[in-house]
Amino acid sequence: MKNKWMELLLILSLTINMAVIVVAGYKYYHHGQQAFPVADLETGKSHHFFHVLGLSKSQMVEMESMAELFHNQLTKLHSTMEIKKDLLFKLLSQRDVTYSQAEQLQKQIAVIQANIQKVVISHLLDIKMILNENQQKQFFELLQASMHSQECFFPNQGDRQ
Repeated sequence: MKNKWMELLLILSLTINMAVIVVAGYKYYHHGQQAFPVADLETGKSHHFFHVLGLSKSQMVEMESMAELFHNQLTKLHSTMEIKKDLLFKLLSQRDVTYSQAEQLQKQIAVIQANIQKVVISHLLDIKMILNENQQKQFFELLQASMHSQECFFPNQGDRQ
């Protein structure tokens, strides 16, 4: 009887160990290795997209200041967008709302979205001016790959990580 309990305990232990290995393997296989190093291993903090480009010190200083301005602009625009979306939702949930009332807010949201696109395009053109030809190529390859991956390199809504 004692041997059966030991045998059962051993089988249970082996099963748990195998399950851990299978889960770890699945996560590695399913998620793969990240395409981009998004965290500084020493500090554990995420960094900006351009940190993987091998920039010179002067380029890095320019990029850091541009990134801060860019994220601040996006944060403001996304905050305004959230307010307008909440107003639209509240308006639509009212009893006697007309299409023209909703359309007015929808147009305001469209203007904010257009402004976000302008800020992003302007930022990309500014970045391009700082980078040399090889860095530009690498930057746009990484950007394109990031936009097509499930785990996007860029933080949502302009948030800094």
